[in-house]
Amino acid sequence: MFASVGASILGRWLSLSIVMEKDAGSQDGMEMRERPVYKLVIFDLDGTLTQERSIWEYIHKRLGKWYGFAEDYQNQFLAGKISYEEFCERDAQVWKGMKIEELIEIVKTVPFHQGVDELIGYLKEKGLKLSMVSSGLSLLSSWVHQRYGFDYSISNDLLHEGGILTGKVNIQVYYDRKAVWVRRILKRFKVKPEETIAIGDSHGDIEMFQMVGFSIAFNSSCKELERVASICVRTKNLGDIIPRLPFI
Repeated sequence: MFASVGASILGRWLSLSIVMEKDAGSQDGMEMRERPVYKLVIFDLDGTLTQERSIWEYIHKRLGKWYGFAEDYQNQFLAGKISYEEFCERDAQVWKGMKIEELIEIVKTVPFHQGVDELIGYLKEKGLKLSMVSSGLSLLSSWVHQRYGFDYSISNDLLHEGGILTGKVNIQVYYDRKAVWVRRILKRFKVKPEETIAIGDSHGDIEMFQMVGFSIAFNSSCKELERVASICVRTKNLGDIIPRLPFI
């Protein structure tokens, strides 16, 4: 399933390494310091693994319900006129009465960033756990989870009865409140924050970046996110992250 990884990439490794640092207080002027072992990667989904920055918007546009409908809800939310809960609920109402299978088929057409197979394949080869925290829809995250063999994922559920959408949504991940899920994932896998890498692209990933040992702003247009990131990768190819990963 995953793209083959070249010999030069296979030669890299994520493991415990020792570095020498100057220490004026030590007898020989050198100090041994252990670098952390990275065990877990937490991905954002929309705009990070996929080219589309919002699965909500993508579905609305495919159904012809963005302009004059859902776009107005987004603008009201961004202007602070409605809460995040109301924003999501209004979006879900647009699809009330539709078959959930119709949306699933649309979700399967979402384009991924180039290099996603290469990056995920590389991380899995190195034995890292892969998780995903998305304020998007579980219709997409569940599909990506299964397709790429993620260990854990969490996002928001559209509710349905007998396969028919009710217009309700179960909000589990708030746009700018990912910290609670980062803590739960760390506990689940018994991993320390300093042993964790986060990869994201938007303002909603700031909390996540602030909680981990190494963070990567990928193809981001958010200057605030880039300021808190460990590194910025300003390309549209996820494979370009590999040589920038820490201590390889």
